[in-house]
Amino acid sequence: MTTLPDAGLRARMAGYYDILEKAADQGDLYARLLRGPADPYPVYEQIRALGPLPRSALGTWVTTDHQIANKVLRDRRFGVRLADGQKVPEFMNFDNSMLGLDPPNHARLRKLTIPALNPRMAGRWRDRADQLCAQFIDELPTDGSAFDLMTEFAQKLPVTVIADLVGIPDDLRPRFSRLSRRIAPLLDGVVSFHKVRGVDLAIGELTDMFRGIIKLRQENPGDDLISQMLPAIDDGRLTMDELEPLCMFLPLAGSETTVNLIGNGVRALLANPEQWDMLRADPAGLAAGVVEETLRFDPPVQQYRRVAHQEIELAGEILPVDGELAILAAAANRDPAVFDDPHRYDITRRSAADTLSFSAGIHYCLGAPLARVEAEAAFRAIATRLPDLRVAGEPRRRDSFIIHGMLHFPLSTG
Repeated sequence: MTTLPDAGLRARMAGYYDILEKAADQGDLYARLLRGPADPYPVYEQIRALGPLPRSALGTWVTTDHQIANKVLRDRRFGVRLADGQKVPEFMNFDNSMLGLDPPNHARLRKLTIPALNPRMAGRWRDRADQLCAQFIDELPTDGSAFDLMTEFAQKLPVTVIADLVGIPDDLRPRFSRLSRRIAPLLDGVVSFHKVRGVDLAIGELTDMFRGIIKLRQENPGDDLISQMLPAIDDGRLTMDELEPLCMFLPLAGSETTVNLIGNGVRALLANPEQWDMLRADPAGLAAGVVEETLRFDPPVQQYRRVAHQEIELAGEILPVDGELAILAAAANRDPAVFDDPHRYDITRRSAADTLSFSAGIHYCLGAPLARVEAEAAFRAIATRLPDLRVAGEPRRRDSFIIHGMLHFPLSTG
């Protein structure tokens, strides 16, 4: 029997989608993006043609401009919550992750996690990433039969590294992997009612699992992120209600970025044979270039949301308190004012410092160094071990306007 909260949620979601569909049908470009088009890049260019900061019929200001996007991401007058500290209304019930917090709580939690995720520590995982890439490639068919890049390689690598990093026992890793896939819609924005309910159930199961792992680490500390953060519980810098969602969200955000970075990169390489040939000729020298150009050309995270905490004048527009701004980072990464020939995929391009694929400012992705290490290892191994890689079927994309990637990507080799 449908409960009253479920009925209320269904009604709210139906109302949202009615407004969205009406705006999209009337030609609102941002509403069309929220529908999750298979190829959002033509829509980005149409929005760019409207000027640096057009306003959607949905009430959201939108920018494709790299300078504005970079400025806003670094501007402390904007946040991810409302000006009074309340969470922006959403359909997903999840809170206390750093991604959804403003200072001072954001700064406090970030400071506690930096030691486990700084660039120096990420470098320690280079050999492990190389080892895992070799292992997973060895498990792929070599007789010409098709395999799924996403499930048989791209997802396995970051999930295994994150499980090592966080401190998930070996016997719980299959369950962790399954539940991580079930909570992935947390990053997708608005989804169906059934996905929302599925995420709620998976969050409950993951919370129970991590409570058990935390208890285990309290009794037997190790060299992992949970063990490193436990002293902050004892001295009051962190609460258990904060640690549990952090244990869930950090692995989710870290793995989803890398999964789709690998998938999008392989797809771009095979769609641009001259770039694929260059990488095959020099995997060690060009793998890092593949990572950076894929982050620019087709980043896993396509947009960010910011909320004005005071009245702000920006690009000739007045944003009121709690005015919402959508930063189309994937479009900013193709801003012709910053990038030459921006729609060309070029793994020799030098533009890493200018891309916004890991955000900027206080919310710059903590896992960026580790994601780069993993993806570089993946591209190096694929080019070296699978030089005759080819597409073996139509990919199935992820249905999201935030995370851009594929659920399945059939390939073959041999």
